[in-house]
Amino acid sequence: MATSRDRLQAHQFLLQRTVSALVTRETDPEQPPFRLPAGAAVAGVVLAVIGLAAAGVYGLLSPGGDHSWQDGKSVIVEKETGTRFVYLNGKLDPVTNYASALLALGSHAATTSVSANSLIGVPRGPRIGIQDAPDALPAPGQVLRDGWTLCSQPGTDLTGATTYRSALLVGHQAPGGTPLGDRALLVQTPETGDEYLVAGGHRHKIAAADAVTVELALGSAPRTRVGAAVVDVLPVGAPLTPIAVPDAGKPSHAVPGRPDLLAGQLLTMENQYYLAETGQLRPITPLEYEIQRAYRPTTGAYGGAEPFPVRLSPIEVSGASVAARPAATDEDPPAARPVFAAGSDRVCLTFAPGASVPSASVGDELPPPANTTPGRTPGGVALADQVLVPPGTAAVVEVMPSDQAPAGTYAVVTDLGRAYPLSSPDLLDSLGYRGIAPVRIPAGLMARVPQGPGLDHASAMRQW
Repeated sequence: MATSRDRLQAHQFLLQRTVSALVTRETDPEQPPFRLPAGAAVAGVVLAVIGLAAAGVYGLLSPGGDHSWQDGKSVIVEKETGTRFVYLNGKLDPVTNYASALLALGSHAATTSVSANSLIGVPRGPRIGIQDAPDALPAPGQVLRDGWTLCSQPGTDLTGATTYRSALLVGHQAPGGTPLGDRALLVQTPETGDEYLVAGGHRHKIAAADAVTVELALGSAPRTRVGAAVVDVLPVGAPLTPIAVPDAGKPSHAVPGRPDLLAGQLLTMENQYYLAETGQLRPITPLEYEIQRAYRPTTGAYGGAEPFPVRLSPIEVSGASVAARPAATDEDPPAARPVFAAGSDRVCLTFAPGASVPSASVGDELPPPANTTPGRTPGGVALADQVLVPPGTAAVVEVMPSDQAPAGTYAVVTDLGRAYPLSSPDLLDSLGYRGIAPVRIPAGLMARVPQGPGLDHASAMRQW
């Protein structure tokens, strides 16, 4: 009688014949199915392992098989140490930083990581480069395209005394501020005590000798304290000062039929104001009228009494000798007494790209005041106390010496808060910024940024 083992073997034999019949169309082939493919797979694995082992042995015995980095178009970084090289004239020159490597190559280049073994036997040159040039440059997509903002805010020094610190925000604005608009600020710089009327994006100096007169004319204007480093970047407007009348009190012959008029008197005709001079009427603005009223020498035209307006008729004005008023310019003070902003010593000036006149705001939200720059250049120029560039970004700028200049100088400002002048705009290609339109900023604003070394090819090739 067949055992269980015999029945199992018979079943397996029958199953094998059935599979063979389906696959090879033979119930009893000379070679069982699947044996050849399985053997081929095993053989392939064995050959692959042998090939990999041979490649490894070859790599150990003959390092540096890939010499693509010798094309003179790569910034070479040694894997094990991070040492940076450029391959020029058959030699590996160690280079001080990334920007110097790009400038030495003369064009933007990819970074290639190479093992130390691959560099064995390659001749070495001297160390080259520009000391303190940037060792990192962000991608073009991280270049800032917006305007710059310079702010002043109060703080305290180590003794607890109030100080006024400046912060330069590169490529962005401080949040939370209220635009100044058509309003004005009566500003005093704590460092010097100088006073200015800030209006329309300009600063109008108020001489110390005229301060009382002008402030009386301006009414109860609140005083805002702003650091000199911020005030000094404002375009200079005409000073706010009274008009001198050396002949005050002498007869004026400017209006026929009015022998009672005296030089220095203030005249009005409807909404127009005039200052009487000995031979003509001088048109003045409502604000100039208020200043002249507060000007003490004006009382000489009123017998020492408080000045008051003398009315003229339109016929009298039409027959009078009236001086031509110069055409109005952006540098003129406000024509009328302005409305003043109050309530904050935090003031910001934002220069839109290409603008030479900023827009002002008050009450902006700023980071805590700090000193991250030396404060002044060796030549004594005031720097911003903080230069804030968002990490991982940079700015490409064209520094304009004036708003009439056709072109300026170029520079790159990194997230370390330093500016690096370029000897030529063509160097932007080497640094990877081809096609980037520089943001135009006034030279006075750039003067607030600590300067790094100039960048150019010749300096990048300098040996150390």
